[in-house]
Amino acid sequence: MKNEKPITLDTRAALLARQNDPIHEPPIAQPLRAEVTLLLRGNVEQPEVVVSDQKHSFAWRIMMTPADEPQIWTATLRMPSVPTVITYHFEFADGTTFYALRQVESLIPESPNPTFGYWTRRPFQIAVYDASRMPAEWTHGQVIYQIFPDRFAKSESVKPRKLRAKHVNGRARLNLKWDQLPENPPKGRDFYGGNLRGITEKLGYLRDLGVDCIYLTPIFESPSNHRYDAMDYFSIDPLLGSEEDLQELVDATHEHGMKIILDAVFNHCSNDSKYFNQAGWYGENEGAYRSKHSPYYRMFSFIHYPHEYKGWVNVRSMPEFVECPEHEEYFLGKDGVIDYWFRTGIDGWRTDVTPWMSDEFWRRVRRAVLAFNSNAMLIAEEWNDASHYLVGDSYDATMNYRFTWALRGFFALDVLTVEEFDDRLEGLRRDTPPPALLAQVNLVSSHDTARLLTVCSGDTRKVWQMMAFLLAYPGSPMLYYGEEMSLEGAFAEDGRRPFPWDGNGDTSMQDFFRRALVFRRDSTALRLGEYARVFLDEASRSYAFMRRAGEELVYAVFNAGDTPAELAIPVFESTVAHWCDALALNPDAALKDGLLRVTLGARSGAWYVPA
Repeated sequence: MKNEKPITLDTRAALLARQNDPIHEPPIAQPLRAEVTLLLRGNVEQPEVVVSDQKHSFAWRIMMTPADEPQIWTATLRMPSVPTVITYHFEFADGTTFYALRQVESLIPESPNPTFGYWTRRPFQIAVYDASRMPAEWTHGQVIYQIFPDRFAKSESVKPRKLRAKHVNGRARLNLKWDQLPENPPKGRDFYGGNLRGITEKLGYLRDLGVDCIYLTPIFESPSNHRYDAMDYFSIDPLLGSEEDLQELVDATHEHGMKIILDAVFNHCSNDSKYFNQAGWYGENEGAYRSKHSPYYRMFSFIHYPHEYKGWVNVRSMPEFVECPEHEEYFLGKDGVIDYWFRTGIDGWRTDVTPWMSDEFWRRVRRAVLAFNSNAMLIAEEWNDASHYLVGDSYDATMNYRFTWALRGFFALDVLTVEEFDDRLEGLRRDTPPPALLAQVNLVSSHDTARLLTVCSGDTRKVWQMMAFLLAYPGSPMLYYGEEMSLEGAFAEDGRRPFPWDGNGDTSMQDFFRRALVFRRDSTALRLGEYARVFLDEASRSYAFMRRAGEELVYAVFNAGDTPAELAIPVFESTVAHWCDALALNPDAALKDGLLRVTLGARSGAWYVPA
């Protein structure tokens, strides 16, 4: 029983005009059994709080009591004893209600397309988390580097292995030279020959760049270049190398002081996989498509056997698994997929299309992962609100696309005001359990989006600004391979271009990345420090926040406007007079009378530290 008001879309001004809002500041995420005091100001009528538990489908009411001052009402709300998300709104005796005013971040649930400029009334929410089951310390504040294996690096020392796949969804394989552009329109059949040993040979580069953790998109045997349609989960794709090559990569990654995370696609597979076997590559009577007696038959949903079946988002080349006990045992059981690959020493998994599978399945994945490796990291792919995944019973982190859209909307596209940008960030922080905040995988681009430079219309100032924000903000920033070399791409597949190892990339961008990442690596404040937003100004489109760890201070200041800005940033933690920009992009600043007076160029950002 969700008890939620239907969503209506409108501008913020129009919604405010239709309702004279009381004042209510919702709490941040809370630990199990905590008590919070809800405070409502500015309403004559005595309110009731209507509360709903979103995971366990029940609701209850709390009558608010008057405070000492007029038109102020309070109520004590106890959090549940198990992880969940609770929502609430206020009801009054005259029949009126009061809901939160929030931005609409996506018009379609589970959609990868952001929305800007629309607001809605919806219940307030509080994530209720288990403090004893929060992310491992090593996940806090790390820099993650995402690699699309076919396009990152190619080692010539890899011995060719025989391919089982004879085509890519009926199309011939296309082998491209390293300097060619990907096929357009994309068909998943163009290959460049990147491999696991190529990644191993570039680990020194990654460590020198400032990377702490590598995340690989799928590496298991598949007909396509993206490999999100596995043929065999227990086999490394022959084009990428062998199981020995993976073991070498894992061991070398750890020797360089880094971690490694693999991509888990447990929702669907290839229609030509050993499990489905539509093309017959695994024999005439093997696989669910060819025999109802196959042990895999029960793992798929057939509408009219064998030709009509359920595919992920109706894609016929990716039949969707059924969450039956056999499916669970295959992936989560002893000697199952997770167990098998953990034996190589990997440090965690990122799960694909997470919302397309049940929350209960992911809770079971969590238990299985921790049984095999109690220190592992589990990351969800969730393009919208991931609060329910982060409460301690399923995931450590999410690929934080809500953060992506906030930065793109404000810095790159100029479609968010400063107030709207701040509202998105503060809402995101409020929705995330504080002990999980530093593990969240913040990103500005990925293999599923357009490249950052293209989104910024080629303006490198915007790219530097967004990267400076990403690397200074609380969380674990994820860098998509090649962003440091100014790779471009107007859509996901177009952005999966080979890394320009020949030196034809943008070295000034690479220098900026190295400078920023090396400083961040040495800065406890930027990696692990406390956070406070300290300044925003609509007229100049400026924004600033502070990170602090002990005596170390960093003030991250940004001007998203088209003209230089002279700003006065309040500083209460220091009396040092002279400050400099650790990014070396802007002039030094002076602190006088508690104000840091800075001059930022148009579309610029700075990390000010005491000189």
